[in-house]
Amino acid sequence: MSSEFYDLSRLFALRDHLQSLDSAAPPTACLLSTPLHPPPQRLGVLCGSFNPLTLAHVVLAQHACRTFHLDQLLYTVAKVTVDKERVTGMGLGDRLLLLLLHVEQQQHLGVALVNRGLYFEQAQAFQSLFDTRVGLFFIVGMDKLVQILDARYYQDREAALEQLFALTSLVVANRGDMAQQAFDALLQRPDNQPYRDAIHFLPLPETVTDLSSTTIRKAVSEATNLSAHVPAEVARFLTEARPYAAPGSDTENGQEDEIDAYAVRLALFDRLAAVRDWAERNVDFQQLLSQALAPDPQGQALRGATTGQALQALITG
Repeated sequence: MSSEFYDLSRLFALRDHLQSLDSAAPPTACLLSTPLHPPPQRLGVLCGSFNPLTLAHVVLAQHACRTFHLDQLLYTVAKVTVDKERVTGMGLGDRLLLLLLHVEQQQHLGVALVNRGLYFEQAQAFQSLFDTRVGLFFIVGMDKLVQILDARYYQDREAALEQLFALTSLVVANRGDMAQQAFDALLQRPDNQPYRDAIHFLPLPETVTDLSSTTIRKAVSEATNLSAHVPAEVARFLTEARPYAAPGSDTENGQEDEIDAYAVRLALFDRLAAVRDWAERNVDFQQLLSQALAPDPQGQALRGATTGQALQALITG
């Protein structure tokens, strides 16, 4: 098992970031990875849910950095979007953990949180974060560009888009069958032509344009080769933590699993957060989870603990 998936201090720190970022505050960005010195002059922002991070995201980041000469690209999660969605699959803290593990040895990549979902507000947040005028490039797919230019999402479309393109440019990747032809047709419309110079097309290989979270969940359920779809650290986590596996699915040894292993991980972490100071000093989260997943009375008792104090008593008792 990979111990980096069970580092309570790191997981609690990510929980702190998520709880402290106020969606009602002015546009705010929080850098979770090591700051780049000197600060970037050309910054890419790739915002998504990353449920999970896929090789399509990785290829998109690589192509964008190379083509537009970016000093750094930040994988970015918008808390306001996650607050509004019905969160399924992987918890937000684990998504951030995997992003951080992915970028650790890559100085040109980082991870950030923002408290707003609209891109012009995110642009304001990143300009404030770096306290300087930074060249911003938001990396999006064709499906997102269609949304950005759709008047239905705005009270005043022209004012909002003027604010957006005063602060940033868009880098748009092909998505499924939405490629260069669809991009050109969209920007030839009279209402979109004023923004044409700030929107750039980035062609990606066909091998990744259809890769999505749905593809990953299907690959997990069919026990196919995850390394063909996600980075190595993500593949290991999906195999160990099983965030997309339902109770009753087959485990690696071919036996039916009646315990939702990932739900147990989330529940134990929530209980440990209630007794955080003690847990950080005394609990091996990896060992505890292994014990809790055992189909014996001890495992059943650990899974049934409803409070941090109850879990602490079982561990120390």
